[in-house]
Amino acid sequence: MTANANRCGIKQAVGLKLGCLLISLACALWSSRAGTIVMYVHNRQQTNEATTTETLSSPIAMLPPELVRDIVFFAVGDPRERHTILRLSQVSQSLRQTVLDMSWLFTEADWNCWPTPLLDLWCRRACAQPLTVYLTAISIYRLMDGEAPELQALLESCSRRWGTLIFATTSQERCTRFVERLLQRACPLLHTISGQGALGPRTTLHLHPDCVPSLQTLYFDRIWPIFSTSFTSVTELTCTCARPTDWSPFLEVLKGCHLVQRLTINSWGYYRDDPIVFPAATGKAVLSSLTHLEIGGMNARLVPAIGQFLGHCDIPKLKSLDIPNLWSTGPESFESLYQSVVRR
Repeated sequence: MTANANRCGIKQAVGLKLGCLLISLACALWSSRAGTIVMYVHNRQQTNEATTTETLSSPIAMLPPELVRDIVFFAVGDPRERHTILRLSQVSQSLRQTVLDMSWLFTEADWNCWPTPLLDLWCRRACAQPLTVYLTAISIYRLMDGEAPELQALLESCSRRWGTLIFATTSQERCTRFVERLLQRACPLLHTISGQGALGPRTTLHLHPDCVPSLQTLYFDRIWPIFSTSFTSVTELTCTCARPTDWSPFLEVLKGCHLVQRLTINSWGYYRDDPIVFPAATGKAVLSSLTHLEIGGMNARLVPAIGQFLGHCDIPKLKSLDIPNLWSTGPESFESLYQSVVRR
């Protein structure tokens, strides 16, 4: 389990304990004042009796609305905690209404397992909040083969509300082409695309900036995006370069995202000594806004490739270079890489 997962688990456990404590406190206050409350209710006019009795029937209703929202926030913590959201909505009427009013809780439905009516209800409860859509390769195959027409209709109808699209493809080209067609729809709120490709030959994904004008973050593993025009909105880019043939298409990707500010190159498993071959007419990628560069999977064999690649980039405003395991490359490799970065 990762450190982030541990922190989320601890936060959720603390939130649940806090919620139980506060609810118990409300119950105690309610019980201690029961006699006074009953006398007070009997002395009120008939028109107010029903409302007062309903309000006092649940000790949770005695808690301030802001406190109830905090309880829900700390108990859930993440829209992916769908079972917790459902359980909280069944505790009491007031708690249910609080959950329903927190529309961000309903932004991450399970598009791979839930029936379409439940997906539709969950998305409607998200109101105007941007949706996170995650599609596995199996789900994409179902959609491609026409096995889930209602799901496809709902997915496409929600495209204007997508905020994040996460998908996994197989080695079959048609799988990526299906995702490509989805992204040709108008997605005005889409700010993040994360794509996981299959082992084997790299696949390409054509993107059109006019369809995703708010796109800011791109994360691709074994998928090369091809842009119809330059993306001026993308500020964060992550790509995988695990073999010598990856560097040339990666350079073209950078040319299409020349205003990127944070760049991550994942090269885990790069143990090839083959030289990088760039086409003769390859120009430089001018990254005038890049301030942070991270290189994952660094090893001694990768250093020459990184140096050669950086020779085709201009990075005038670089402020930070993050290399998690640089110590494993040795002092000579460190000096070589340092000189390559400084020259940029």
